[in-house]
Parts: sequence; structure tokens; C-alpha cells
Amino acid sequence: MSFSKISIKRFRCFEELSLDLSPGVNFFYGANGSGKTSILESIFIFSSGKSFKSSNISSLINFKFDNFNLKAFDSERGYIAEIKKDINKPISVQLNNSKITTSKLIREFPCSPIHNNTFSFADASPDFRRKLLDRSIFIADDGFSSSWFSFYRSLKQRNSLLKKGATTQISAWNDAFIKEGNAISALRANFFKLTLLEFNNFLDLLKPSNVFNFFNDINISFFAGWDADSNLQETLEKNFQIDTNRKTTTKGPHKADIKFLINNIDARQLLSRGEQKFFSILWSCSQHEVLKKHYDLRPTLIIDDIKSELDDRVFQLFIDLLKYNENQVIFSCIDDHFSSKIEPEFNDFKKFHVEQLG
Repeated sequence: MSFSKISIKRFRCFEELSLDLSPGVNFFYGANGSGKTSILESIFIFSSGKSFKSSNISSLINFKFDNFNLKAFDSERGYIAEIKKDINKPISVQLNNSKITTSKLIREFPCSPIHNNTFSFADASPDFRRKLLDRSIFIADDGFSSSWFSFYRSLKQRNSLLKKGATTQISAWNDAFIKEGNAISALRANFFKLTLLEFNNFLDLLKPSNVFNFFNDINISFFAGWDADSNLQETLEKNFQIDTNRKTTTKGPHKADIKFLINNIDARQLLSRGEQKFFSILWSCSQHEVLKKHYDLRPTLIIDDIKSELDDRVFQLFIDLLKYNENQVIFSCIDDHFSSKIEPEFNDFKKFHVEQLG
């Protein structure tokens, strides 16, 4: 499930570009504005039909044209994915010349993206952390999406009734809220447990505590969105008056979070930007490992602009981390940090100077 070749036409700064990729480590380097992120962004679109930089897919069309065309090839399976976007039409997604949904695409070409927003994972909003967790579970478990959509539909209806003051009708939506809420919460808790296991395995392998002291003291826990001493039904009953007064559902899976504490203090208050970035990379790579080891998937790992805010010691930890990855990796930074002595340490290492590709 790796990309052996991609073709980019009329996308961002590129009018036309074709790249043969390695099934191992692919490294893109070049100055800011040269198109590194755009290449990684195009690859991520094959996994989602979306950009990790912009919510407006039409903005990705090269300014000289009114459409873009992307093709990805998986030579191992003989698969061809094609994505087209005309400025005034919805995005078109095809796999082997047949139209498919983006939800099917994400399972055919799974990717784990790590980018500028992900680098502040610990400092991000709970909503952002939930989305990253849910995206991985969506790839891993076929049943998650139906429970997720059913839960959020019941949440929307429940909140609508609370806003109208029509509280006598709420019980009709509570059953679905509780049933589907428990289902997605169980899947989240299990995926979190597996991620924490892989995270601790990385700590044993890399020994980052030799660089960062906080790894000895950090405590990571999953918060379901309500108090652990009550079940979801009891929580709704206890908070009914509060929900009525606030006109919204105050507790439940929509409030779930992953919490990071160092000596019982929120990690955001203690970690530097460089520390946060490496921690975020390590946590995201741990989620990536779960997909690989526990769900028998082979997702591509995409990491954009890896070197900024990391000193040489921390960057070396990242290099060591790459050595344990057996799937395709595609990452970028401004400068070429890989000498001819380092390259042979990696599986099928391939390097691209982006300024010479356009």
C-alpha cells in the first residue's frame, strides 16, 4: 500500500511533475517556497481527498489554470488512483478507472500525516486531538464510521432540542447517544491503549530521556468525556439540569481528550516548542505503529518540515526513529541533512532536491 509513482499536474506551484518513489524512505529538501510541502500535500490527498493545509480544495489549483489532476500508482497491487478538481465542480476520485468515495480511498492508501498543526499536538485543542485519534480509528476499524456518524447525529438533535427548550423530546435521542457513544468511546480507549504501548516501546528503543528529562515524568491518559465513576447513562441523568440551563450537552464522547501531565501539571505549561514538537512526532508515530502492527495495515508516514525548531541532538533522535520504520516514509526539510554515510542506514533511501524538480 505504498506509492511507487505520482504524477502532479497544475497543482500549487507545479504545472507538471512526475516522481518515482521508494517503498522505503523518501526525503525532499529545498528552500522555502520551492514546493516541498505541495508534494507531500498531493500525496496526502490520495489518502483523504483533502489537504492538510487548506479547507478550500479549489485553492490548490495552479493560478494559471482552472483544474488540477493527480495520479498515484501502486505497482505492487497494480492500482491507479486519480483525483481531479475543476474550479467549479466537486472533486472527482477514481480507483482503477472506477469512481469511489474518499472513505474508501483512505483505506486503500492510508497515510499518517505529521505537519505544522500536528507538531503542537500537546498544546492543541481537545477537538484537534480527537480528530487525529478518530482518523486513525476510521482507517483501522470498518465499524467506527457508522457509530461515529450516528453518535454525532444524535448529539446534534439533542443540542437542537436543548436550545429550543423542548426537553420532553430529548429521551428519544438519548438511547442512540448512549449506545453509539459507548461504542466509539470503547474503540478510542482501545486505540489509545495500543498507542501508549507503542509509545513506551519507542521510549525503550530511543531512550530520549538522555536528551529530554520530561520523558521520565510524563503521564498520558485517555479521558472519555465524562467522569470515570459514572457510566454514560448516569452522566446524562446527572447533568440533565445543567444541560438544560446551558442549552447544550456538557459531557459525553464529544468532550473526549488525551491528557498529558508532568508531575500533575499540564504539559503545555512546561514544554518548550522543540520539546513539544518531538513529543508530538513520537506520539503520532506511535499511532502509526498501531495501524501497522495491530491492524495489519501499511500506511505511508508523511512528515513535513521536520528540522525546524529541532536542534542536532533532537534531530538525531528522529533519524534513529526512522530506522525502526518498515513502511514508506515521505518527509521534508529545508536543508540536506543526509550525507552519503547516513543514507545506507535506511531501507531504500531516496533523496530529491525540489528546486531541481519544477
